[in-house]
Amino acid sequence: MQLRMKLTAVTVAGAASVALVAGVPALASSHSGASKAITGPEVIAGAVHGEKALVNATVFPLRWRGLVRTKSVIKLGGGGPHKGNVKTLRSPAGNLTVMITGKPHSSQSFNAKSCRFSFAQDIPLTVVGSKSSGAFAGASGPAAVQVSFAATAPRFKSGPKKGQCNPKGKPIAKTAVASFLASAVLTLK
Repeated sequence: MQLRMKLTAVTVAGAASVALVAGVPALASSHSGASKAITGPEVIAGAVHGEKALVNATVFPLRWRGLVRTKSVIKLGGGGPHKGNVKTLRSPAGNLTVMITGKPHSSQSFNAKSCRFSFAQDIPLTVVGSKSSGAFAGASGPAAVQVSFAATAPRFKSGPKKGQCNPKGKPIAKTAVASFLASAVLTLK
């Protein structure tokens, strides 16, 4: 079943959603490495549309905003997330290491009228400053990641189900969107 396969792929992708692959050079870092700790938000976000959202190993261009401003890339894939797993998010500004602190929560919906379906997975995290580097060395704070996917299923073109949603069909590419959103309250040392 194509729809189930894509939802399974996104579930698996959510597990690896915290494994960043360094990509584009840093724009800037607002943290100068001063000896005083500073606390504030950090948001890491990106989205892909169309065919790029339908591949099994989705690659997201990401923008980091908050205490540290940079750009990077994340490639989703791998096994499912589990409480206690430690992952490193790599960026040109430094590596931010996080640990999964709870069971991931998944939700999905399907609208039989519009044939639109969506899936989201939320993963609670905490920052592990002792394993972080660069601008994130010694950082601490709570964090969370949400990976989501939405698209429209095709409709049957003939037969007794003509006009009805075909959940086994390949999602319509131009309606597909996948997104990655991580947020944290960081304390940088």
